[in-house]
Amino acid sequence: MENLYPFGATFKYLREARGLSLKEAASDIVSPQFLSQFEKGDKGISLENFAKLLIVIGVEWNDFVLAYANKGGDCLELPAIEFGKHVVHEEDILTYIEEYEKLFDVYLKDNPLQAEMIFKSIKLRHYPTISKSPETVARIQNIINHLMKSDVFNSIELEIYRVIVNHCPMELIDHMTKQLLLMYKESANTDTYIRILNALTFSAKYFSELGYYQKADDIIKKIKSLQTFERGYLAIPLMFLEVEHVYNQFSLDGINPRLFL
Repeated sequence: MENLYPFGATFKYLREARGLSLKEAASDIVSPQFLSQFEKGDKGISLENFAKLLIVIGVEWNDFVLAYANKGGDCLELPAIEFGKHVVHEEDILTYIEEYEKLFDVYLKDNPLQAEMIFKSIKLRHYPTISKSPETVARIQNIINHLMKSDVFNSIELEIYRVIVNHCPMELIDHMTKQLLLMYKESANTDTYIRILNALTFSAKYFSELGYYQKADDIIKKIKSLQTFERGYLAIPLMFLEVEHVYNQFSLDGINPRLFL
């Protein structure tokens, strides 16, 4: 990690990687001299002009952010990238977790709750395997309150939801499910599809295991109605969920009797 704010340096790295000169990248948006100063960190730039410069060099926002995080930029993506660099096998978490926690002494100071959710998505990985109690709920109450106030969710929030769902109140599961179905309908990115579908799968699983079979059925049917040819292969986790859902109900209607002949 080089520094907290390698914005211009990251742009320079991507510009050069794309084989463009200062003059070519500046186009008619800014002067080459200004762009050089921006890359050195001596000048700031408007968001509108920066978006245009990314178009000129042919780089998507997501690609820029990943490169920015890789250079130590202070952004929500950085912890996941650092985690991925150090954790290959599950047992690596035990040796890296203390160093990982120290990241948050420096990064994401502008949003401590996001930092907390990122860390707890690792720290509370045992939550799906333990029973709900006043103590487990108290430990995540501020996260529950935050999710209840939100109508759209980032990847960090989807990940922590997957971890804590069994310890959340029914009111939150209903709220998350409703909003996630809207997000799934409107999303246009494969990675986003997968994250939202995983979260919805955990909602349906939650309802099914508690005996709210109709709620689980409704989620499954709604997801199916939103499937497109681009999302076809994403149906695999949904298929596993349906099998488990039928098992939870002990429903002979959902089982082919020929299997038992």
